[in-house]
Amino acid sequence: MAAFISEELIKKVSERLDIVEVISQYIPLRKAGKSYKALCPFHEEKTPSFTVSSEKQLFHCFGCGIGGNVFNFLMKWENISFPEAVKLLGQKVGISISTPDKDKKRGMVKEELYQTNRKVAEIFRQELREKKSAQDYLKKRGFTQETIEKFGLGWAPSSNDFLKLVQKKEISLKDLKGLKLVVPSQRGEGRYSWFQLRLIFPIFNPEGRISGFGGRVLDESLPKYLNSSESLIFDKGRVLYGLNFSKEGIRKEEEIILVEGYTDVIALYEAGIENVVASMGTSLTFSQARLIKRYADRVFIAYDQDKAGVAATLRGIDLLLEADLRVKIISMPEGVDPAALVKKGGKDSFVERKEKAAPYFDYRLELAINTNPSLEYEDKIEIVNKIFPTLEKIRNSIRLAELIKKLSQRLDLDEEMLRIEFSKFRDKKKGFFSRPEFFKVKDAQQTTEKTLLQLMLSEERVIKMVEENESIDDFVNSSYKRVAEEAVALSKEGKVSSPLLINRLEEERLSSLISSLSLSSPPFQEEDKERIAFDLIKSLKRNKTRRRIEKLRKSIKESEEKGEEEELEKWLYELTRLKKQLC
Repeated sequence: MAAFISEELIKKVSERLDIVEVISQYIPLRKAGKSYKALCPFHEEKTPSFTVSSEKQLFHCFGCGIGGNVFNFLMKWENISFPEAVKLLGQKVGISISTPDKDKKRGMVKEELYQTNRKVAEIFRQELREKKSAQDYLKKRGFTQETIEKFGLGWAPSSNDFLKLVQKKEISLKDLKGLKLVVPSQRGEGRYSWFQLRLIFPIFNPEGRISGFGGRVLDESLPKYLNSSESLIFDKGRVLYGLNFSKEGIRKEEEIILVEGYTDVIALYEAGIENVVASMGTSLTFSQARLIKRYADRVFIAYDQDKAGVAATLRGIDLLLEADLRVKIISMPEGVDPAALVKKGGKDSFVERKEKAAPYFDYRLELAINTNPSLEYEDKIEIVNKIFPTLEKIRNSIRLAELIKKLSQRLDLDEEMLRIEFSKFRDKKKGFFSRPEFFKVKDAQQTTEKTLLQLMLSEERVIKMVEENESIDDFVNSSYKRVAEEAVALSKEGKVSSPLLINRLEEERLSSLISSLSLSSPPFQEEDKERIAFDLIKSLKRNKTRRRIEKLRKSIKESEEKGEEEELEKWLYELTRLKKQLC
């Protein structure tokens, strides 16, 4: 639950909204039985799988899996936070959402910092108008005056000149220090400006406000690039440069082009490629990967192909796969970045390379083969060891099987042997309960938990049964267990509903899980709910006992090997007791 918006207020806003009415303002909905359907706005599809229920006040796409309540829809559509969605929908129904003094104060401080950045950016822009060498550099890179103005480019003067300018404009020194734009001198007393004699690129947040700056030298001095230090409003590991300009292009194309530098973004955007962002240098973070996932499912990496760029591409592939993104690699000419490519050959030169982009696995495999070209048996083992960590990121089992087959064909290795070796590799990573002999049991456990949770979401009596039988700890799946826990907690406070649960949990994956279970057809008859719930609870208890028995057998074996008679007697006694329970 959002810390500064009360549950009562959120409930009040919810009660005045109809999810069908809200969503129909964004996409056309068609009546289908008790629900409404549409083509999903969050992924490309030909047959409508996006379902909206007025009765349950939920939406769910059975194609891409996204779902939740009315707040989740607005968060996804507008790319905003939960509190922002509540405030926006509150305005629609005439409910003002205020914040406590602590949050107001923090908000006021952040607002002051944004205003300071805006004033500093104006100083930098004015300085650029008077700096001919910087203007000549931008002109040489092919940037028009319109582009320079649009992206707010500027010039950082010397430290003395900057300090005089901010003093003349009465910009708060406290705020400048908070933004690390002015820092203490390392030589003793005094202070100096963080950016000096650099071309300045304002870094905007997705809403278009300046959160920080990037600076580039025009000569060969180091560091070549310098970013703002972390502040209350800037964290470079959570920002994608150019996202504020590219949001519409990304939504239109349903894909993101990821480049390294500011000039790459600006050059591609100016050439008419408007779905491009930069990762603030070569070190992509998982937070940035998750931010990309909010806007698109497909990513094209167009980093430089020097040693640092290749290493960054490989790191980026794994991070993007972990975020469940589809990844392709655009091959750039050696020594040429995207900005130089479009300057020389125009938009078409980049688009042609993008159309030939290699799937991430092909790129990763060919790179590994190029470093071990003889393909002797030892080389093949080394290549396989390089590829397995990437394969481990793949969530789709069918896709994984295809890639293992491709690996076996490319390296002329037995496919079944590769599968066995990959299973060993993955088991070492995931532990005892991921071994093949447990897959069948694990699948049965998942189905039991899922069905029981679906019953809990449809019938409050079942929630009471789960609580009375102390069955929460019998869940293994962490997501199912979290939802079940919250359902029990909510039932003690009053009536349980899926939209309320979603608001309480405030996690996209859990919102989608709840909407999926709530809007799916139940695999049971209406009158059978309590009897089925009792059987499922009993099944979970038995499964938990079986898991404990497996652990006991392992402990018994270890105690026998170590000669620990007292421990052995204790384990044997518990094992006998548990076996009787299963009879």
